[in-house]
Amino acid sequence: MFAAKALAAFILIAPLGAQTLVIQPAKAEKTTETRTVPLASGSTLKVENVNGFIRVEAWDREEVQFTGEFKPSSKDEQVKVTFTPSDKKLVIKGEYPKHTGWGSYRGPSCEMTLKVPRKVMPNLESVNGEVTLTGISGNASVETVNGAIKVKDLNEALKAHTVNGSISLDQVKGGLKLETVNGSIKGTGLDGSNKGIEAETVNGSIHLQISGIKGHLKASTVNGDVSFKATGADDVVIKKHKVSATFPGGDQQISLETVNGGIVIE
Repeated sequence: MFAAKALAAFILIAPLGAQTLVIQPAKAEKTTETRTVPLASGSTLKVENVNGFIRVEAWDREEVQFTGEFKPSSKDEQVKVTFTPSDKKLVIKGEYPKHTGWGSYRGPSCEMTLKVPRKVMPNLESVNGEVTLTGISGNASVETVNGAIKVKDLNEALKAHTVNGSISLDQVKGGLKLETVNGSIKGTGLDGSNKGIEAETVNGSIHLQISGIKGHLKASTVNGDVSFKATGADDVVIKKHKVSATFPGGDQQISLETVNGGIVIE
């Protein structure tokens, strides 16, 4: 009886090769599954998803707690999530059924919430969903297509890319490369760690609060104004659509660019 109930709740495939774990709900209904797997501090964590958010938050344990909220497709299919560990790396991947043909079809989804070691290097990728990252002390790469990106309390470098969504940062201390197409870019408590800051969008504003700038800053827009409120700069040139400035003490490069939107630098 117990085995039958367990099978009805989820499919758990025994470890394969490098101890791969697979979770896939067996019933065509909304369900939540939680698993915990070991991950050493300083490791790389790669998470791939298609339909559903990815939310990652640091904790002081050398393990990853994964919680997935599964929702079946209109044809009763469920997402399969695989956990593949290797030396100093864990890959968590949502695998989705292939769909061909005409007619209405709603794909399955899996919303992923993870608690991870504080000192980890995350690489997070989604297609249709927001991605958030909080409290990490490692270089991070975050990417989605349709969704916002939110990062808070990151002490290392960050690469963030989305197409349809905003980018929001709070207390991010490393070098930054930020790109979106349709969305704003906002950040407070930034410093670039003398590794530079690049922020680029097409349809959206840029508003960044940057402390301790040491180097060269360039900001430009096509359809919008530029507001420069930073202090301590030499050789400041301010125009309606463009600002350039040099801050003594370093060679940090800061480049901010948009087409349709204003820019505010504090």
